[in-house]
Amino acid sequence: MDRHTFETLRDLPGKTISVPIRLSQKQSTQPILSADRIPIENSEGVTLWMNLNYNPETGAKGINVTLVGEGPICRLDVDGANHRDAGRSHKHSLQDERSIRRCLRDGVIPRADLSGKPMREVFDDFCRSANIVHTSTFADPESEVGHA
Repeated sequence: MDRHTFETLRDLPGKTISVPIRLSQKQSTQPILSADRIPIENSEGVTLWMNLNYNPETGAKGINVTLVGEGPICRLDVDGANHRDAGRSHKHSLQDERSIRRCLRDGVIPRADLSGKPMREVFDDFCRSANIVHTSTFADPESEVGHA
């Protein structure tokens, strides 16, 4: 996938997530809460999955989108590990054909505006910028910590 194809897919109107979203804890990744393989429906019939994660101990949040058969095409990290000049809140996206193999290391954009925001706001911002409409429920992991 090249940058133009990525931008076309990102800007494609009418993408939807129609399943309920609830992050849960898995024994292998404690204390991280996650929701994996959330299907992103689209008119092009491209198979896209979204993964969400939240670390209640550090407040770190992450959103990853994978193009099935290719690999990761974008990632948003908020309040996570520092990424050189981009800080702890930043967005990675596919830049060229090598990006997937390089784990989206190039072209990182700071997103300090999302620092300290709750998971739901981060998710909503991501969906808005990617033209994704979520039509179901979203269980806020920050309000459910300790209640799972």
